[in-house]
Amino acid sequence: MKKLIYLTWLCVASVVLMGHGLAQNASADVKQQLKDKLYNLRTYQANFSQKVTDSEGTILQQAKGKIAMSQPNKLYWELLEPNESVLLADGKDLWNIDPFMEQVVAYDQNSAIENNPLILLTDPYSNKWQDFQVALSGQQFTIEPIADKSSIEVLRLFFEGETLVSIETRDTQQQTSRLVFTDIQQNKTIQESTFSFSMPAGYELDDQRNP
Repeated sequence: MKKLIYLTWLCVASVVLMGHGLAQNASADVKQQLKDKLYNLRTYQANFSQKVTDSEGTILQQAKGKIAMSQPNKLYWELLEPNESVLLADGKDLWNIDPFMEQVVAYDQNSAIENNPLILLTDPYSNKWQDFQVALSGQQFTIEPIADKSSIEVLRLFFEGETLVSIETRDTQQQTSRLVFTDIQQNKTIQESTFSFSMPAGYELDDQRNP
């Protein structure tokens, strides 16, 4: 269960963000609207419930947790019992902390989330924007990669006014993950230590970063 939810986040964690029929200038205008919203989302904290379903709508997994994001490129993602794990991005490295296995896996952050539109959530200035198209319906932004190499086929962001209330993704296996946020705090101070990693005593390190 934990592995599926974790992989879903990398596909989600993995931002967080088209209609191919839109005229180029219209798509560019919608993209700018989303960039402006995200620019004003300097920090974000919330609890969440997550549901993963297959192509027929059958529930595969459910989980609860909490999330914190800070521009640029910092993320803290924690799954609660019985799926305890932490995913922490400090702007350089990505750390997957698994209490059950007493193991930490370290990745180069840029490589780990390459072609994942979630990076746009924490970096409105990212040059990766050019790799995605954006469409808008009501207060729902739909983001799709231009190329086919992304693990996410569709990412949707749902807003109520300026507040991000939900994220939905569909991956290449046609699995849909929906995160619904509660207790939302936007642009509130987050301690820098939230995004600082320290190796837990007794844990094994699996270092997957490039030498």
